[in-house]
Amino acid sequence: MRTVKIVSAVLTFAAAAAPSALSGAVSGALPASAVVLSLSVGGGPARSVLLRCGRAESRPSFTTACGMLGRFGGDLARMTYDVDRICGRKHVAHAVSASGTWEGRPVRFEHTYDNRCEMTALTGPVFSF
Repeated sequence: MRTVKIVSAVLTFAAAAAPSALSGAVSGALPASAVVLSLSVGGGPARSVLLRCGRAESRPSFTTACGMLGRFGGDLARMTYDVDRICGRKHVAHAVSASGTWEGRPVRFEHTYDNRCEMTALTGPVFSF
């Protein structure tokens, strides 16, 4: 067993000059705070959603994810949700990415977590779609 605090030290964040190809198709329609979130489990195909913040959302999880992003100013590398959570060593890679804009600033984030527990401990509800 280990705590997620160790993992948080290796998170990476890079601000992109322009949205990635994934969000490029919808970039003309993106409001000031809109991020394309992607999740791939165990090397499988990625699932993606467009998270648009600052407007009424029908999914409660999206409202919560917007709140989490707002708490950290859109900087996904700074996110800490439950860093005291103890996660097992079971390895099922959860690769996540985020690309878009937060309050008019470019956002780009990619990281692979060892398992869902680690991902959730650090990102909370953001990638729970």
